[in-house]
Amino acid sequence: MAVDAKPLQPESILELVKKAQEGSVSAFENLYRHHANHIFLLCLRMSGCKSHAEDFMQETFIKAWQALSSFKGDSQFSTWLHRIAVNTVLADKRKNSLDLVQDHDWEREFEQSLAATHSASQMDLEKAIAQLPAQARYVLVLHDLIGMTHQEIGQQLDIASGTSKAHLNRARGLMRELLE
Repeated sequence: MAVDAKPLQPESILELVKKAQEGSVSAFENLYRHHANHIFLLCLRMSGCKSHAEDFMQETFIKAWQALSSFKGDSQFSTWLHRIAVNTVLADKRKNSLDLVQDHDWEREFEQSLAATHSASQMDLEKAIAQLPAQARYVLVLHDLIGMTHQEIGQQLDIASGTSKAHLNRARGLMRELLE
């Protein structure tokens, strides 16, 4: 799921956002190319399933296009996009009790998805994240990779911030075991 993207400076991203808000499809395509791999990886980490991650990524960009006028620039565009992706995955989780697909081919699919962009040790880390129980995986991804606070995670997952801390502690412990 690698999308070719040229590195963009923050100023260029804001320029593209403004053009996209004015209706420029090509500007939004550039934003897509720049952010698609990160959004796919976020969705893959949260869902543990390549096909779900691809669907979530597509839905994220559709929602972003539809809500582009609501982006005010108070945060980075990538942060805004991450929130949409997280909300998309969690909405599906609430609706369908999403968890790692218990398919024997998930690991092979996972490796194929990341082979071009990850080293062997990074692949091991990604596979360990995918094997975590859903709630622990969500908290680990949201806290350690997205940078949300426990209070924000609690609001996002509808749990107490103390519960978020407990899930993070559990996730980190399980990660150590899985990586040994």
